[in-house]
Amino acid sequence: LHLQILVASVYLACGAILLFLGGIILKENPKSRVNRVTSLMLLFAGLAPLLASLGTIIRVIGVPDEFVRAPLTRNIFYLWEFFFPFLLLFSLVFPEENRYLKRYPKIKYLIFIPHAFHLFLVLVFYEPSRIISSLDVEKMGSLARFFLDPISAILKYVAVFFGVLYEIHVQFHSLIDLIYLILAVWLLYQGYKKIKIPTLKKQVRLLIWGIRSSVGLYAVVFILPVLTPLDLSDTSRYFLTIVALVVGSGSIAWAIIRHHFLDVRLIVRQSLVYTLTTALFVGAYFLIIRQFGKLIQNMIGRQTPAVDIGFVILAIIFFQPIMSQLDDLIKKFFIKDRSDYRAMMETFSRKLVTIFDFRELRETVVDVLKKEMLVENVYLCAADQKRSEELRRSEYALFSDNLQDEKTHLFNESDPMFPVLKEKTRPVLLSDLGGTEKKSLLFGLLSRLGVFLVVPMKSQDELAGFIGLSKKTTRFRYSYEDLTLLGVLANQMVVAMNNARLYQESLEKQRLEEELALARQIQLGLLPKVCPKGDFFEICAFTQPARQVGGDYYDFVATEEGRVGIAIADATGKGIPAAMLMSLVHASLRAEVRNRLCPSLVIANINQLIFSSTSPERFATVFYGELDPHNYPMVIHQDGRIEFLDTGGLILGAFEEAVYEKGEVPLQRNDIIFFYSDGLTENFNDKGEEFGEKRLLELLLKNRSLDPEMLKDRIIEKAADFTGGIPPYDDFTIVILKIY
Repeated sequence: LHLQILVASVYLACGAILLFLGGIILKENPKSRVNRVTSLMLLFAGLAPLLASLGTIIRVIGVPDEFVRAPLTRNIFYLWEFFFPFLLLFSLVFPEENRYLKRYPKIKYLIFIPHAFHLFLVLVFYEPSRIISSLDVEKMGSLARFFLDPISAILKYVAVFFGVLYEIHVQFHSLIDLIYLILAVWLLYQGYKKIKIPTLKKQVRLLIWGIRSSVGLYAVVFILPVLTPLDLSDTSRYFLTIVALVVGSGSIAWAIIRHHFLDVRLIVRQSLVYTLTTALFVGAYFLIIRQFGKLIQNMIGRQTPAVDIGFVILAIIFFQPIMSQLDDLIKKFFIKDRSDYRAMMETFSRKLVTIFDFRELRETVVDVLKKEMLVENVYLCAADQKRSEELRRSEYALFSDNLQDEKTHLFNESDPMFPVLKEKTRPVLLSDLGGTEKKSLLFGLLSRLGVFLVVPMKSQDELAGFIGLSKKTTRFRYSYEDLTLLGVLANQMVVAMNNARLYQESLEKQRLEEELALARQIQLGLLPKVCPKGDFFEICAFTQPARQVGGDYYDFVATEEGRVGIAIADATGKGIPAAMLMSLVHASLRAEVRNRLCPSLVIANINQLIFSSTSPERFATVFYGELDPHNYPMVIHQDGRIEFLDTGGLILGAFEEAVYEKGEVPLQRNDIIFFYSDGLTENFNDKGEEFGEKRLLELLLKNRSLDPEMLKDRIIEKAADFTGGIPPYDDFTIVILKIY
C-alpha cells in the first residue's frame, strides 16, 4: 500500500511538472507554433502520469472494482497517447521547420489519423457484443423488423469487423507508437546536425538525450511486453516508469533553466521560486505552527489566534527576502554558463574594453547576438567611419553581419526614419516605425533585409546609430529579458564606438606627430649646419618655429664670385603650409643664385615661381643679398647710428610682375647687420604688450659690443623674459653679421 501511494505521488508530481512547463511555454508566446506544439506535447505527456496517479489513488481509497475495471474507464487512459503524434510534429518544427512540412503543410494533420482512429476504436468498439445486442430487432414490431432487419444484419457484421479490428489494433498499436518515437528522434537528430549555433545545439542535444532515454524506458515497460514475450514485475514497471518520467520532464526543465530552451527560462525560474517559497511557508505552517498552536491550546485550555496571526505577520515580512535568496541559490547552481545574460554581459563588457577597431567591434556584437540570443541576422548602422569628420555628423552607414561583404549602404540624417528613431529610448519593432514607410529609403531597405526589431543607440540626445535584428532562428519572440539586455548592449556599444573613434583619432594624431617630427628634422636639415665666418666678419643665426615646423627660414649661399649670400624669409601662416612654401623658397633661391644673377633678379624670379605654383593668399617676405627683408635689416654702426636696409620690393608670390631693386651699403669695422623675422618683434607678454621694434633697437644698441653669438643669446634671453614663458605666437628667426 505504501509503495502504491509513493508511486502515485511521484506520478502526480511528474505530471504536474509537465503540465506546469506546458502552460508556461504556451503562456509565454501562444502565437508561436513551436510553443503551441511543445505545450500540447507536454500536456499529453503529463496526462499519462496524472491518469496513472488517479487510477492508483482510486484503487487505494476503495472505489468499486466495477467502475475501476470498466472498459470505458480503462480506455480513457489512451487519450495520453496523442503525445506521440505531437512529439513527431515537434521534431518537424524544432529547431527549424522541416523542408517536407514546408512543401506539404497538410502532413501535420495526417500524423494524427492513426491515434484518432485508435481512440475512436477503444471508446466505441471496446465491447462489440453489447453493440450487436443493441441491434436486435426481434423485440420490435413486424413493420419495424421489415425495414430494420437488413440494416441490422449489415451493422452486426460491421460491429464484428470493428470488434476484431479493435483486438488486433490494441495489440499492435504500440508498434505505431514505437515507429513514431524512432522517427521523431531521427528527425531531431537530423535537425541537430544542421545547427551551427552553440546554445541551440546544447538545447537540442539535451532534448534528444532526454526524449530518447525516457521513451526508450517507456518502450521497455509498455511496448515490448505487448510485442514480445517480455514480462516485467509490478515493481520493475513502477521503477522504470518513474525513471522515464523523471528523465523526460527533468531534461525539459533543465533545458529551460540551464540552456534557455524556448526563451522561457526567466518566467519558469520566477514561477519555480514563488512555488518553492510558498511551499516552504505552507509546510512550516502545518509542520510547526499548527503543532505549536496545539501545544499552546493544551497548556492554556483554549484556542488562541495569536500564533496564526504572528505567523502571517512573519510570512509577510520574510516572504520576499526568502524568495530572493532562493532565486540567487537557483541561479548559483543552475545558471553559471554563458547562456546566463548577466554572465554574458560581463564577458561582453570585458571584451569591449579591449576593442578599438570598428570592424572587430562589429564582429563581436554580431557573434554575441547570433550565438547567445539566436538572432538570424544582425545589421549595424553607425556614423560612417570612413568619411571626414564633417560628413560623420550627417552620414550613416548600414553594415551587414557578413564581415566578408564590405558593401555598405549610406543614408543621410534627413531620411524620415532617423528623426522618429531619435525619439525612441527602447528597442522598437520596425512595423511601429511604419509612418515613414512611403518616404524612407532606409525603412524600405530594412524591410527587404528582414529586419524585425530596431535598437536605437543614443549618445546623450544624439542618435549614434542603431542595431537592426531579424527574427530569431527558432522564431521565438523577443522576451522582456531580451529587450532589457539589448538596451544595455546598445548603451555599451555607444561607449565602445566612442572609445574606438577616440583611439583611432589618437593613432591618427600620433602618426601625424611622427610625420611632423620627421618634417621638422627635414626642415632643420635645410638650414645651414654652420654659419659663415671670415677674417673681418662673423655671422650667427637662430630660428624657433611656433609649432613643430614653421615658415621662417634663413640661409647662407656661397656665390661663384666669392661672395656670401645671406637670406632670411617668413612665409605667411604657420605649420605645415608655411613650411612647404619655405621649402619652395629654399630650393628656388639656391637654383637662382647659381645662375649668377643679381639679388634683384633672383628675388624677381623666385616671385614668379611662387606666384605660378601657389594660390594668391600664399606668399612670403624674403631678404637676400645685401639684406632686403620685410622687416628691414638694421645696420648698427660702431658710432651708434642705425640704418635700415629698406631698398627692395613687394612680398614674394603675391604679384607676378613685381620689380625688385638692388641696394648697397658700405660696412666698417665693428658694424653689425641684424636680420630678423616679425615673429621676434610681435611676441606678446601676459599683459598684451608687444615686444616691438623699439625695445629691439634699445637692446641692440646696448649690447652692440658683444660678439654675434653672445648677442644672439642675449636677445633670445630678453625675448623669453619679456613673454614670461608664453609660447611664441609666430615663428621667429634672427641672423647676425658683425664686421671685424
